[in-house]
Amino acid sequence: MVGFAILWLLPAVWVLVTSLKLTENIIRVPPEWIPWPATLVHYGEVLFSSSRTARIGRAFVNSAIVSVGTVALVVLTSAMAAYPLARMRFRGRNVIFALLVGSLMIPNAVVLVPQYILTHRLGWLSTYQGLIVPEAAMTFAFGVFLLRQFFLTMPAELEDAARIDGAGPWRIFTRILLPLSQPALGALAIFAFRSAWNDFLWPLIAVNKPEMFPLPVALALLRGAYSSESYGPIMAGATLSALPLLVVFLLANRRIIEGARVSGLKG
Repeated sequence: MVGFAILWLLPAVWVLVTSLKLTENIIRVPPEWIPWPATLVHYGEVLFSSSRTARIGRAFVNSAIVSVGTVALVVLTSAMAAYPLARMRFRGRNVIFALLVGSLMIPNAVVLVPQYILTHRLGWLSTYQGLIVPEAAMTFAFGVFLLRQFFLTMPAELEDAARIDGAGPWRIFTRILLPLSQPALGALAIFAFRSAWNDFLWPLIAVNKPEMFPLPVALALLRGAYSSESYGPIMAGATLSALPLLVVFLLANRRIIEGARVSGLKG
């Protein structure tokens, strides 16, 4: 396990190390794992260079809007779909759930072409909704699966007592199940945020206006053609883009583990 953890961390450590190197030391052979002399010049270039500051700053805002919008849409729709699949009895319930679980095995790249055609016909290319809705759709099935498993762990006596007091399905859902589902909702929100924040392929296809590029696409455009001089700013930008995810994970680490653990208790 320790060896696997070290192997997993090596790329992240290499990005950080490269961002601290002088330009002439980045492509040196053999590579150096300890940057000496260390420098923050690449961070200054990304944060304070006029052209790159505008590009990265706008991309950061775009990524934040898309990620927050995706989280809100995924949590809302997944919870509303998971509740009847877990707590209500109706014909075809298991078939619907099986189809949702089966869709998790379909790679996202398979649906890119029909997804692009639909987005184009809706006039959503290079718009926030054209990024948020498809991103949410790609996480929807996982969200339903996670929340359904969590809802199944809740005792039926809670709903029975609420019905005796005159509560209907909507009130039971909003006043009882959702407040008790904060660990699973938090885990889903963090997963959806990470997925939307890191997505590169769909924004690259669906956005053709530079002012709408999210952070992963903007970072890729920092590289100059046939030039090694841009590797430093790229690595610095990648390090900065990882900081929000790191902060979110550190703040919500316990909730992620609790939500994942409890959601797997009952099938």
